Amino acid sequence: MNILYLSHLSGASYAGPTYSVPKQIEAQSKIDNVFWYNATTQGKREWKELQYYHDKTEFSDESIRCLPEPFNHPDIIVVELFYNMTKSKLLKELIETNTPYVIIPRGELTKQAQKRKRLKKLAANILMCRRYAHKAAAIQYLTEQEFIDSGVKWNSRHIIIPNGIDMPSVVKYDFSMANIKCISIGRIEPYQKGLDLLIKACKLAEKELRNANCSIVICGPDKEGKSQALITLVNKLCLQDLISFHDAVYGEEKERMLLNSDVFIMPSRFEGHPMALIEALSYGLPCVASKGSNMSREVETYNAGWIADNDIQSLCTAIKSLIANHHILKKYSSNAIKLANNYNWASIAIETHRKYESLINE
Repeated sequence: MNILYLSHLSGASYAGPTYSVPKQIEAQSKIDNVFWYNATTQGKREWKELQYYHDKTEFSDESIRCLPEPFNHPDIIVVELFYNMTKSKLLKELIETNTPYVIIPRGELTKQAQKRKRLKKLAANILMCRRYAHKAAAIQYLTEQEFIDSGVKWNSRHIIIPNGIDMPSVVKYDFSMANIKCISIGRIEPYQKGLDLLIKACKLAEKELRNANCSIVICGPDKEGKSQALITLVNKLCLQDLISFHDAVYGEEKERMLLNSDVFIMPSRFEGHPMALIEALSYGLPCVASKGSNMSREVETYNAGWIADNDIQSLCTAIKSLIANHHILKKYSSNAIKLANNYNWASIAIETHRKYESLINE
């Protein structure tokens, strides 16, 4: 199968697709004939070393028709993200093409995501994006919950294929009984990531947190200058000794901090399929996962942690339950690894091939 991947990615180190998209395409390249066209002159240096990666420095016309055979007429086109493509001339060509294409919005079509920059998205939807979504052969959601939260108004045809992960060589074995260390990793974006909910939930659970010597570190890049408002909130609620902030962590430093923690917390109001959460599970960290993380069902099914709705009281209840049951962290750790094993890239590539083949035949 000849698969053309289209994107408009800058390669920003804080963005999840910077990591998930290359891994997805790499896995698929071991089964199918792939061509990745990133419609920008940006992108990470290591991407340019991939045989199947190309960008505007090579193909400046920014047109599918100008790509080499057979990718100027591929079997199927896969569009990474949704609104990013509005930055490219490719959008108009996509709408006009007779080649089936799949859009992977990665959470952008959910009701919660649509509320962010609402007027800008509303205008884009009216002008072109609804038509672009409707004409797709299918919308590819990462989880069943993402599909439910997005609804069928974009396109009645959909498939579900999750993100994947490379399982680490080392996992968490020892858990602290005297002082529980929790960690949250992601962009410092209070609304989407639910960090305001987390801080206020900790105030409600303050007594339990102090009695258990339980602390939380929030790690992530602050590209929009929003951390100060969160720090102010922490100070106002007198939680400085319980909640701290840390810059973005990558590579070995991230692995070290995960292994030095006991629990991973993701209080997001909405996500696509969070790589940070899957990665934490793969290291054997039990999780507190909100409904908006799109992983709460799986975490609950596997007994890999505690789940919560997207509200302060529910998060508080989950945190209190974690503290009261910290003696089962080791058991939950084994379950977390079992859950993460469902997302190995090789299996996902096989499933992707099968579903794309069905779309082409239809």
